[in-house]
Amino acid sequence: VVEGEEGEATTKTLSGASVEELEGALIVEQYGNDIGTAVRATAGAFTRSPADSPTVTVNIRGLQSYGRVNTMIDGIPQTFRNISGHGGSYDDQVFLDPGLVIGADIAKGAVAGADGLGALAGAANFRTIGIDDLVDAGETTGGMARLSFGTNGNDGSATLAGAVQSKDGTWGGLAAVSGYNHGPFEDGAGTETSEYYKDEPRTILAKMRYRPSTDLEFNLTAQDYQNTFYPTDSSGYIWDVERKSVIADMAYNPGDPLIDMKAKVYWQDMSFNFPTGEGKTSGSYLGRNGTDETFGANLCNRSKLSIAAGDLLFDYGVAYTSNDFDTEESTSGANAAGKLSKSGVFFNAAYAIGDWDFGGGVRYDYYQLDSTVDGEDVTRDDGKLNGNLVARYHLNDAWSVYGSYAETMRAPTVTEMFYSGGSHATSSSSVLTNPDLEAETADTFELGVNFGREGLWAGATLFQSDIENFINYEEDSDGNVRFINTDGTVTMKGIELSAGFDTERFFGSLSLTLADTEQPISNNAGVGMDTYGQLPDDYATLDLGVKLLNGDARVGGRVRYVGESSVATFTSFTDYSGTTVDLASYTVFDLYGSWQVSDGFELYASVENLFDKFYREAGTGLATSGESLFGDGIGGRGRTVELGMTYRF
Repeated sequence: VVEGEEGEATTKTLSGASVEELEGALIVEQYGNDIGTAVRATAGAFTRSPADSPTVTVNIRGLQSYGRVNTMIDGIPQTFRNISGHGGSYDDQVFLDPGLVIGADIAKGAVAGADGLGALAGAANFRTIGIDDLVDAGETTGGMARLSFGTNGNDGSATLAGAVQSKDGTWGGLAAVSGYNHGPFEDGAGTETSEYYKDEPRTILAKMRYRPSTDLEFNLTAQDYQNTFYPTDSSGYIWDVERKSVIADMAYNPGDPLIDMKAKVYWQDMSFNFPTGEGKTSGSYLGRNGTDETFGANLCNRSKLSIAAGDLLFDYGVAYTSNDFDTEESTSGANAAGKLSKSGVFFNAAYAIGDWDFGGGVRYDYYQLDSTVDGEDVTRDDGKLNGNLVARYHLNDAWSVYGSYAETMRAPTVTEMFYSGGSHATSSSSVLTNPDLEAETADTFELGVNFGREGLWAGATLFQSDIENFINYEEDSDGNVRFINTDGTVTMKGIELSAGFDTERFFGSLSLTLADTEQPISNNAGVGMDTYGQLPDDYATLDLGVKLLNGDARVGGRVRYVGESSVATFTSFTDYSGTTVDLASYTVFDLYGSWQVSDGFELYASVENLFDKFYREAGTGLATSGESLFGDGIGGRGRTVELGMTYRF
């Protein structure tokens, strides 16, 4: 079991692959607050990030949405999707302010514990800033103020956070507020978005911590995210969204090798509305709204036994999560109302002896779907037992090789099983439900090699996932279009390479993905069905930099290469057919720099798309297809300069 830890959060894979960790400060300072670009710098991971929308959808190894990748904020699965009009998407849409992100863990393949419940291809967890990130050890107060201003629509951003704790560390609290203003921008060809385009989120975050003893800790987190944005190119409707969440968690570690317990309970309410406003006062979708309520809980424990020449570790527990989508019938559009509940138990063991590490385990995942079809209540449920095995051999202190096998399952969603159809789905107005949908299953194999020593690291992973019952939006045997299980096996395979170095004077990193994803392309791809998440054939990020002023200053450059890809788009409003459009490869150059002026004061700057290149960005949907019924769309963002400062006190 390989772990990646930051503070109280832990993400685990069930293979020998490492968990990629993104630092929140780098997202802000080096990637210009662009979470999507930061994720794409990770081998094997990509995003769907529409050019005129703040949402992020994480793609891992060619799979995305519907829970195939469990994308979370502080451990809460983000399941919201809106099919309520132009620009609607079946993608799981994640809304968050990068100013409050302290880090992100990206686990590829089978994932252990609660994070792996119902996930087919991996998990991504975006973690928000905590008390220990603001208050130094031995101190009682601390805070951070961050401001930035930019060109080409990046009008400004601000984050203010403060925290306190008692002298003995028993009590602690945090409060933060963050937001940014984005307006119309130009692509590399000088084409500008609509004058009405805007993206203006505001987020309030509060945390409390109580440690009655060194063995026990309680945490409470509350967050409220609100945004009004206008995706004028892809949607044509103003969106009002709000995400409210509460998390209560507990950790208990009395020093007994058999007890290292963690528990969590969470609730989230994600709502949306299409209001009138400047630039939008008419349209048949105005007033449409809905809410996606999420509830979950999990409990896990780690036990350690010393056997022979090594330690035997056991990780086991239970998890439950549900999301209940509700909407007014008169404004639902194609959104299907209903509830998906997932529960599971898991058990994993790991043992290290000599130069060998061994791991294996099982988990049982169960799901239940509830909805109403033609006035009748409908319930569907199923479950599956999944296993995993992994072995690693350490050639020496620096080199190791591993191999793994894991089974995973992904339940159908309410959207897929109870899709309500309508005029933009088929030439008829049939109710296109499919209560007979079966869960997707995957068998994933990995072979890898890793190298690591001080200041230098590298790794390569060869993977293949064979997926049965892949769910796609396609014409069924009765001539109607609905979500169906695809016949045969869908194979996702590729190789992921990553390497980096860090010396007193220079630093750099490389990530390279060579993918061969065979996701089936529906005849109706693009007809409101943004499920086509195929990765580019290949993509890479090369980052090189130099340290100055005894390491207090850094200047770096980044090369982003994305190979040929395709995007789903409309072809006709007559028969509601769709197709895919090929997009050319492209290379983009960025610059960034930072200067630690003093212990508490830092300046930073970044230049995105240094040479103001025009390109059609991969994975961004209709807004950048270039050949849709909605016009040529907008290319990738043109040259954008951002200047900022961070003050810690």
